[in-house]
Amino acid sequence: MTDFRLRKDLACSPEQAWTMLTDPEQMNRWSTARIEVRELGVGDRPDGVGTLRTVTLPGGRAKLREIVEYSDFARVFDYRVYDGGPALLDHSGRQEIAPTATGCSVTWTVRMRLVSRVATSLVARTVRRQVAESLDLLADLEPGDPASAPTVEPRVVADLAGPRRVARDVLARQHATADRLAGADDPKQWFARVYSYVTDELIGVCDRGDVDNPDWVLALIPVFDEYYTRNLVAFERGDQCEPMWQTAWSTCELRDDRNPHVPVVKGLMSGVAAHIDADLPRAISDLHLAEYADRDLREFRPDYLRLSPVFSAASDRLLDDLPRSHKPWWTGIAARVHPQIRDALIARQGYDVQRHRFSAFAAAVELAS
Repeated sequence: MTDFRLRKDLACSPEQAWTMLTDPEQMNRWSTARIEVRELGVGDRPDGVGTLRTVTLPGGRAKLREIVEYSDFARVFDYRVYDGGPALLDHSGRQEIAPTATGCSVTWTVRMRLVSRVATSLVARTVRRQVAESLDLLADLEPGDPASAPTVEPRVVADLAGPRRVARDVLARQHATADRLAGADDPKQWFARVYSYVTDELIGVCDRGDVDNPDWVLALIPVFDEYYTRNLVAFERGDQCEPMWQTAWSTCELRDDRNPHVPVVKGLMSGVAAHIDADLPRAISDLHLAEYADRDLREFRPDYLRLSPVFSAASDRLLDDLPRSHKPWWTGIAARVHPQIRDALIARQGYDVQRHRFSAFAAAVELAS
């Protein structure tokens, strides 16, 4: 990881500086990269948590997709690149504003990591130069009118003991289901196993403090599980289950003695599609309307995007479990590259997990509105 910090004094109020730094219309007056808002965040504001922005780098060929992760009006603004191509592993920034005798100061900190140290060093050097140029241009501009302060109340995270206990109970049942299917040599065991690993990884994310709203993440687990379990039970009874789950469980049951890995991969992809496309939007919406209706759902989008690596981690654990005959041919190659690059290559050939997850949250916002 490489980081750098640049400071600039501005002859304007902190509120004016905030507007210049967070409103794309003002940003494009000084930024060497072009900024466009894709979706507004909390409060329908460009400086609201959950805002999605597209940054077109100088030259116009490369684009970064950012999300606003933290917003403390006229004080601190955090953003993170959630899609910068497979080679960009981490890129985030913090802009801090402090009053001075002649106006205010802006301190801009950037952290980044690419697939190699050499690439990280080269790109960081270029980005540092561009940020410095942008700050110089910003200091020379006449500031515009300041935006009004938002009225969003800070959220207090609920006690985690209860949600964690419920989530661990769900995990135990999911492990038991996977064990039952494995004991019967039922090929549905592989998706059942990876589903339990996803739940385990979600709990781990909360235990490590990797998200801002762990109570929300933990509360999602039993809601996901209700859809998953209900459809599995219906399928095993021979009853009609929901269309995507009917397809998923039917695909999971396929066998191919000559190429046993083929139905395993197809079954996993079909199950993942049912979970993401069918279950995620309504599960997120259901939970929001039941327990978080007083908040703007977009407030939780940064945490939702932070959960993306959970699917890769769960898949890696399943690959370790699979017998050699059931491992896809590319497993050995995949182990030698970063998971983000591997996932990007797989997405080009089949189901793009990240793109579908992104769409699922947008659908949830619509359902909950």
